[in-house]
Parts: sequence; C-alpha cells; structure tokens
Amino acid sequence: MIFNCGILFRKELKDFPCELGLLLVGDSDMRKINRLRRGKDKTTDVLSFPLEFDSAPLQNVLQKRTGFDSNSLPPIALGEIVISVDTLEKQAVEIGHSVKDEFYRLLVHGFLHLLGYDHERGEEEERIMKLKEDECLEILQEL
Repeated sequence: MIFNCGILFRKELKDFPCELGLLLVGDSDMRKINRLRRGKDKTTDVLSFPLEFDSAPLQNVLQKRTGFDSNSLPPIALGEIVISVDTLEKQAVEIGHSVKDEFYRLLVHGFLHLLGYDHERGEEEERIMKLKEDECLEILQEL
C-alpha cells in the first residue's frame, strides 16, 4: 500500500524504483534498537534508518543516477522502518482509530524520514512533514 504514496514523491524520487525494509517488533526489541542506534533507553513507535544515502543526502544519490535509464539500475535502497506493534496498538486506542490506520500513520511517518523529512529540525520542517504525512494518509484512506 505504501507504494501508492509514490505519486506524492515522484519529484523527489525522479521515478527511480526504490525499496525499503519493514521490521515489526515488540516494545522490548524496539527499546534495544533505540538504545543501540540512537542512545535512547526507551521504546518508541517508529524508527527509520536510511541505507544507501547514510553519508549523502538523497538528492546527491539521485543526481548520480540522472541520465541513466531507471530500469537499468537496481532500486534505490531507501532504508529500513522499524515499528513497535505494542506501541502501535496502544496509540491506536489512545487516539481512537483502528490499528490499521495507526499502522499506516507510522509507516508513512517512517517513509518520510527515509526521504529526508525531519520534524525534529524545527517548526517549519515539522509543518512541511505534517503536510506531506496528511497528503499521503488521505490517499491511503481512499483505498
């Protein structure tokens, strides 16, 4: 389903095929991952870990592919999204929507982080990311 959001990111991804990994874990494993990767000894709902462009912004990776037939290159490995199912279920109840809706919300949120959006960089970045998140979730609601 997340690939249906690709239309929103066609400009960013320049029509290159992409892939991502998705890992569903419990709170205990999420806490371990968060401690290991971010130094935060607590669980969280979703984490994103960019792969191919850890050391370079996504735009640099895409620029290197410009001029090539997108079908002649392997997909861009955007990264991995880790979602805590325990936290997902709790948040769905707290927010008052379905587990499915909360799953999509977290998946979209993680996907946006893989594309370089980051709500923790300030109010303007948070506003932009929220707009993209809402756009994508609206498309998913229509499916």
